[in-house]
Amino acid sequence: MALLDKVLKTYSTLSKIPALLSAEITSNGTVLKSIWSQRDVEKGKITKILRVHNLNSDGKNAQSMCSVDVTGQLLSCSSKTENLIGLIRESDSKQFLEIWSQDELKTTVDLKSLDLHGDVYTDGEFARLQFSPDETKLLYIAEKKQPKTEPFWKRKHVKPNSKDDEIIKGQEYLYREDWGEQLVNKIQSVIVQYDLNKDEVEILSGIPENVFPAKPSYSPDGTHIIGIAYKTHPRKLGLIYCTNRLSTIFKLDLKGITVTEIDLKNKSVKDPRFTPDGKTIIWLQREAGGPHAACMSLVKTTAPLKENSEIDVVIDIVQTEMTTANNKLFYGLYNSNFPKKCWTNDGKLVLATNQKNTIQSYIIDLDAKTITQFGDMSDSFIILGVFNDVLIFNHRNFFKPDSLTLGKLETDITSIEWFDVTPRSRIPGLENHVCHYLELFQSTDDDVKTFTVMYIGPKTEAEASVPLIIWPHGGPHSAFANNLSLEAALFLKLGYALVLINFRGSIGAGQASVDFLPGRVGVSDVSDCILAVQTTLAKYSWLNKDAIALVGGSHGGFLVTHLSGQHPDMFKVVVARNPVIDIASMSVMSDIPDWCYVEAGSQYSQIGEPNMKTLESMRLLSPIQHAHKVKAPTMLQVGSKDLRVPPHQSKEYYTRLKANGVPVKMHLYDDNHPLGNVSNEVDNLINTILFIEEHIKTN
Repeated sequence: MALLDKVLKTYSTLSKIPALLSAEITSNGTVLKSIWSQRDVEKGKITKILRVHNLNSDGKNAQSMCSVDVTGQLLSCSSKTENLIGLIRESDSKQFLEIWSQDELKTTVDLKSLDLHGDVYTDGEFARLQFSPDETKLLYIAEKKQPKTEPFWKRKHVKPNSKDDEIIKGQEYLYREDWGEQLVNKIQSVIVQYDLNKDEVEILSGIPENVFPAKPSYSPDGTHIIGIAYKTHPRKLGLIYCTNRLSTIFKLDLKGITVTEIDLKNKSVKDPRFTPDGKTIIWLQREAGGPHAACMSLVKTTAPLKENSEIDVVIDIVQTEMTTANNKLFYGLYNSNFPKKCWTNDGKLVLATNQKNTIQSYIIDLDAKTITQFGDMSDSFIILGVFNDVLIFNHRNFFKPDSLTLGKLETDITSIEWFDVTPRSRIPGLENHVCHYLELFQSTDDDVKTFTVMYIGPKTEAEASVPLIIWPHGGPHSAFANNLSLEAALFLKLGYALVLINFRGSIGAGQASVDFLPGRVGVSDVSDCILAVQTTLAKYSWLNKDAIALVGGSHGGFLVTHLSGQHPDMFKVVVARNPVIDIASMSVMSDIPDWCYVEAGSQYSQIGEPNMKTLESMRLLSPIQHAHKVKAPTMLQVGSKDLRVPPHQSKEYYTRLKANGVPVKMHLYDDNHPLGNVSNEVDNLINTILFIEEHIKTN
């Protein structure tokens, strides 16, 4: 019980640390508003908090004014003059549209009672809430209302003058595709406009049935709307965490209700925006298909949008590395959106993106096509927005809570003075811990030989005294960055050291690294993990080679189950969360079957006869091939509603390990892929710690 009490107390302390989500400065430059999230363990929910700071004229001092719980606010936006605030709020399982002015509620619209559309989209993939430039309308996107259906045989009283044609018979069980994991029941979107003067909600027409509109925005003159047009033929594939879905940019003319789509050839696009002068449209794009996350290019075209608009590349896809205007190494853009307020006074663009072991921020001159890095940070330094050339950042690392940081843009960005609005105190108990970035080299003939590792742990300890957790990330085309993580901090405070592995295939290290991994999963990424283990054990003598645990989720779960099967005597205990166990069987169950084909080195297609060799190669690259060799006790943490890596993957692995005499436990949560529900997270993390502690000490 002493161990459990310690784990519970440590988790409780760490769970109270808030995370910075967004921030902006109001139009008069004197008020800084920021949104933070914090776990509420008692309620089992995430609480969202609005913090308000008053700024002085030079933006170098801030006084905290108040904090307000805004958990029910799903979306919010300000009008151009900031005289109006628009909100989508959830209350009693209903959505309401609210218009506020000068701290006074002007209008509330019960959207459900209108019965005009389904739920308003509030996710990060499709959602947008925006006032028109003249502040008379509010734009958002919602689920299209489906026609009412009933059985073919249903006895009912027919009322005089009733409209039977509004009800469709025999289609209540008709299958309609949605966008999969965490985007369930998003079947067909519609663009909606609320007229403040008329107090009317209208569905905008003109969007073709085979197009799924997303992220709509008014043009600066208010005459039309631009947005993303996702293509849904022949099917919708899972979208969350995926930047590779076929799409283009559309223009909806509000006068004639006509639609124009730019003719992009096999591209995937993200977050179209107008420049402040309205003369140019920018967006991020890459080739459709292929790896689910990859390097993006920043492009622009002249407004208004035309079908044959000429595309001009501002920042191209970076294959390995390039040099910024201030002589920093740059590995490409991997972000899929821009900050809400992303323009400096002279029309330059600011953004943040993964760069190897961190997230860094940049300013881009669209005309000169140059990119310049802010600061010289070994931590992650994430720009959240800019107002009147005052830059707003989230400064974060593994040992300190998120910090709201400001700086006034100068001609020479190296002379910017940074000011922390919120304190950056180190987490108690981690004062003697370090984070080291290691660049490792594979002595092979491979085109890509290098990858990075982060060692996080004590500076020094007694010889062979510190247990080690090996932790490869998921994706596989994602990356660990130097950000405060509750889970990592929990392990560190309980005496463990961590090795986080950005194996070849990770983002933030050039497109060549991303392209290297498909066809080599279960081979090169496993080899990188083993090299990471060997290197860190040799470098840090206080690590205990006889007390190594494996932890990973999704593709990280794929890797830790591979490692325990291919190297059964190296690791003492394994915790895998929603792991990919058998790529072949996943290919017919997942919301992203194309992932299975791409990572196995093939192209995804459902046309023609299935290729049995492809399915065989998927199986051969999977951890299930090595399950009979596993010795380490294994715990599986599984979401019963996971559509990305369906739970049958873990169930099959569980029964196979059990049949082969391996100690195995599985927890099945009423949750989806991230296991992000707070109550589930508590159970998941604490059981993880207890399981590792039990088997690290007894093996």
